[in-house]
Amino acid sequence: MILGSTNRNMNYIDCFAGPGCYEFGGLAVDGSPVIAVKAAKSFLDTHPNHSLNILLTENNEHQAQQLEHQLEPLKPHPTNLTVNLLTEDSKTFIPDLLSKIPLIAPSFFMIDPYGHPLSLPVINSILSRQRTEALITLMWYRINMDLSNPAVQANVDRLFGDQEWRKQPFMGQRSTARENGFLDYFVSKLKAKYVLPFRIGYDPEDKVKGERTKYYLLHASNHPSAVLLMKEVMWPLGDEDGTFDFSGESQGVLISRTPQADELQQILLREFAGKDLAFDETRKQTWKLPFVEKHYREVIQKLRAEGTVTVTPVSSKKTGLKGRDLVRFPRSLGSGGSASGERQL
Repeated sequence: MILGSTNRNMNYIDCFAGPGCYEFGGLAVDGSPVIAVKAAKSFLDTHPNHSLNILLTENNEHQAQQLEHQLEPLKPHPTNLTVNLLTEDSKTFIPDLLSKIPLIAPSFFMIDPYGHPLSLPVINSILSRQRTEALITLMWYRINMDLSNPAVQANVDRLFGDQEWRKQPFMGQRSTARENGFLDYFVSKLKAKYVLPFRIGYDPEDKVKGERTKYYLLHASNHPSAVLLMKEVMWPLGDEDGTFDFSGESQGVLISRTPQADELQQILLREFAGKDLAFDETRKQTWKLPFVEKHYREVIQKLRAEGTVTVTPVSSKKTGLKGRDLVRFPRSLGSGGSASGERQL
């Protein structure tokens, strides 16, 4: 909806398409290409003046054939939807594509930079283009095994495009410190203003003890509307421990269902003390926090009812709260930790 708000043409590019169907919890579930085509058809049904190009790359010929079989029931496609399945290796095909096609239309990339290597320089080439977002699968469990293994460290070299990672502090750390250090370093190398990490734990079928990380999904974008929308998208999939987190054991997922309203209230009163800000601006300036729009609205409306803040309607009616409605925060500071100095996600 946001990518297509000012552009009628859009691109969706899956750099590691896979077979189109997987087993999860003993059931067959759609893979990302099938989900994408279904979503595209649904979107175009209500937006007939838009067009969408879906490009699916899969270097394994057998898996590409399976994917073609999974996509067949979704035909025929509407005239404003183009779906191309190519048996290509993304690590050579995508750089070639970027060099030949301007990709002026808004584009969303699905990327696996390790199992089907796209190096960080290539990912950053993608992110440098206007109106482009990426959802990156970062296979931590595999990378962690390779970091200290001289026989396969070249794989990590290819991921980063250099060997500077070998000199980083996380190489001398263990467990959670090593994981967090690597994640922070990887994110710092992405040329994106907004990077939301979603932690994925092992499924019961993996038979791995403890709450260990299997991989991360990193949503990378350069527009505040994109990062705020992704938080809203992930909210229904939320774990109960206050993080963007998925645990197959608990059947929870990617963002807290039970955030602490008091915590958000303290942060807003402290960070915006004495300021007048649009409602949406409060969300943009605290985008890293694990809260979504309804939490901000609930907290600010509570403060409004108490007389702690005042709201000047701009986008809404007298008692509403949205968009450009101006919120005036009191000068006195609240207590609590820092919104910007702590790892919130």
